[in-house]
Amino acid sequence: MKRLLLPLMVLATMFACTSPETKKAEASGSDPDTGTFSSQNEKSQKVREALEAYMKNDSTKIYEIYVDTVKIYDQMAANQEGGKTKPNPGGRAGFAANERMNHDYFSDIKVTTDNIKTFVFADGRVHTGVWCMWTGKGKFTNKDISAPLHLAFIWEGDKIVSEYRYFDPTVLYAEVAASQKK
Repeated sequence: MKRLLLPLMVLATMFACTSPETKKAEASGSDPDTGTFSSQNEKSQKVREALEAYMKNDSTKIYEIYVDTVKIYDQMAANQEGGKTKPNPGGRAGFAANERMNHDYFSDIKVTTDNIKTFVFADGRVHTGVWCMWTGKGKFTNKDISAPLHLAFIWEGDKIVSEYRYFDPTVLYAEVAASQKK
């Protein structure tokens, strides 16, 4: 009997380790964070087109797919209060001006567009995520730079109402500082 006990325990452990994990549904009976994702849909394509236009210093896509009152969240403006980031001021027009201003500091701006996914959550929310690399050449430092970049676009209907931007702004700050010395 002792000889059977050890192999049965090993077998039970192996089975437990290979069984798929199940997540209990929320108290409401469904998990709002489940859903589907795709890179081959209209919203992913619109984001790809906006990034391609940005690389050409063309802000027309911003005016096509963002609401006038879009809220852009990032660490650039030091807009933190109460442990949360406040949106940058200016809405769509301010955002478009900021995107064009990047070209005042950098040439040959490129953003990879091979990892764009739109998530449609079970509760109806729609977000598009971008994981990419931003590269450019500093106009004042003459340095080639790169920075990993993550963007999250929040949609309502066919328009983007919010965008979250995650990146290390150190290289941008350095280029702005160099521009002030000349």
